This record gives sequence, C-alpha cells and structure tokens, in this order.
Amino acid sequence: MLDIMTLPVTVFAQNCRLIVNQDSGNAVACDVGGSAAEIFQLIEDNGFNLKAIVLTHGHLDHVGGAKALSELASCPIIGPCVEDRFLFESLHEQATAFSLPDCAPFEPLYVKDGDILNFFDDASFEVIHTPGHTPGGICLYCKEESFLLSGDTLFEGSIGRTDFERGSFDDLISSIKNKLFTLPDNVDVMPGHGEDTTIGAEKASNPFVR
Repeated sequence: MLDIMTLPVTVFAQNCRLIVNQDSGNAVACDVGGSAAEIFQLIEDNGFNLKAIVLTHGHLDHVGGAKALSELASCPIIGPCVEDRFLFESLHEQATAFSLPDCAPFEPLYVKDGDILNFFDDASFEVIHTPGHTPGGICLYCKEESFLLSGDTLFEGSIGRTDFERGSFDDLISSIKNKLFTLPDNVDVMPGHGEDTTIGAEKASNPFVR
C-alpha cells in the first residue's frame, strides 16, 4: 500500500506529492516545483529510496526544484510528453515572468500516452496525455491504489488555465471528458493546486465541464 504526502511548494502553493511504499521504502516525487533541499532532507530522515521524479507538465511552479532534487538523490526525471519541450527550454523566461527562483533549462525523459511506469512492485502509473493546459501535459493514474495525479488539468470544482502559451480550452475539455471522466467515479483526484476530490464529484458538479 502506498502513502502519499503532500508538500506545498512555491508561492503558488503547488502540491508536490511524495508517494511512498512504507514496506520497501521506495518513493516517487511528483511535480517538485521547489524546496528541493527540504524534500531531500525529508527523504533522508525517513530512509526512503527516491526512485524517480515525475512531472505532469513543464510550468516552472511544477518543475523548478526537479533538477536539484534529481542531483541530490541521483534519480531520473520522467515526463511529461515531448510537446512540452519548449517549456523546459524557456525556464529562465518563466522565472522572470512569474517572479520565481531562476532555473537552468533541463530535459526530462519524455513519455507517451499509454506508457506504464513501474516504480513499485505492487502498483504502477499509467500515463494519460491530457493536452490543454499545456500541449504535453499528462496525468498519472494508479489503478491499484485508485488515485489520479492530475497536475493542472483538473481541480476541485475547476480546470487548468488555458491562456498560457500553446494552451487550448477545447483540448483541455476534451482531455477531461474523454480520458479522465472515463475512469471510475471512486478514483481520488490529486491536483497540482488546491484540495483533493474524486472523479465522480467532478463529473457531477464541476461547472466548467458540462
């Protein structure tokens, strides 16, 4: 069974998720937007083995601490899809635009829709390509534990912004309706900002998706 720790990072209160198998000590960090040293210290203090860092999209508030944590923990950075490469190439510009700490450009190991990421013996993550907030954005579905890391695609009662470069409202709504809303209603949705929710709750009441 996996435990999930939520660690708010950056001035945008981005939800970095640390997913841990307490039996083995293996862990994965999702969307390390900042606080790399503090997250690494938490990992060290608990004796966790960080297997990978996974990123749902290329905005700086989600990726800004990934390279530093990767170097501290000697682990790979995985995701999103290659369509977000332009965002990883423009991290300096993003830092200036959003008044976040500077971050040197880096390139993760890009994934594709349908890829299966096996970090744990008894649970895996299915990559779901959900363009709209960004063209290469992804969500990560863990069927065994019935949860979805939704990044900035789907929020409690809301959806991701589409007014950033290469965003698309139509693509975002299609991603949510045709990919996420086909998941079981009891799947827990863990977004990049705000409170957790479920697929069923968002299907029933999210005002942006009708």
